[in-house]
Amino acid sequence: MKRKTNKKNTYRVLYYWLTGVIVILSLLFFFRTSLITYYYLIKNKWAGANFENENLEKNIKISEIQKIQAVFTKYKNNVFGLDISQHQGKIIWDSIQFIDKEIPISFVFVRATRGAFTQDASFKKNWRNLAKKNIIKGAYHYYDVNRNSTIQAENFIKTVTLEKGDLPPVLDVEELPKDQSLELLKTGLINWLTIIEKNYKVKPIIYSNDAYFIHHISDMDLTDYMIWTANYNPIESPLHQKWSFWQFTEKGIVKGITENYVDINVFNGNIEDLKKLTL
Repeated sequence: MKRKTNKKNTYRVLYYWLTGVIVILSLLFFFRTSLITYYYLIKNKWAGANFENENLEKNIKISEIQKIQAVFTKYKNNVFGLDISQHQGKIIWDSIQFIDKEIPISFVFVRATRGAFTQDASFKKNWRNLAKKNIIKGAYHYYDVNRNSTIQAENFIKTVTLEKGDLPPVLDVEELPKDQSLELLKTGLINWLTIIEKNYKVKPIIYSNDAYFIHHISDMDLTDYMIWTANYNPIESPLHQKWSFWQFTEKGIVKGITENYVDINVFNGNIEDLKKLTL
């Protein structure tokens, strides 16, 4: 009886020991991405890492960090900037200075309006705070592809007053229409651009993603307009051949913006080239 009891105890200890090892290995496997990413962030001090919101740092993938760093390296002689809206939440403007500890924020595009009647809830505050900082600012309109283009242009005009040193207004179009044809959409886009140019005496910038430019509006004559394109793939440059701005990630982490990620953009030139584009 004694030998059987000892054997049972041995099996029990072995069982608990193996169970413990399996549990530990499972936990390590489950959390491996978060642990590695967190280590990578601390070691490389990514983007002036803002540890006021640890969820942002923990959830960003290493591949995304590497892609962003690759763009910083390739375009080290260019200037970088952000685009923001109410989705960034409360911004601590005293902390807004760098995307990385060595990469100044040279420009910021701010969403001003959306569709025919909506103003961005944070536009006035963001616009006012940017004016106090030595950062070039610009305003953009998110286009409702199913609404009247003239009314949308009027919404932007009554909301945005541009001054000397500001970037030209931006038309942001990303969706496909449901209530009208693609051809009518294109007519509306040209109408918006024309009205805005007449009002502000400068040709607007047009923003969309590479795929939209290539597959949906490639037949539009945009020769005289600056192009701001988005492409989040790990590539060396956008597919659009004539780009002035490239939004290369939506997963930027910037000190002073703690509630959400922020888009990061690179300008196809240096700071002097950028200033030449302003009003």
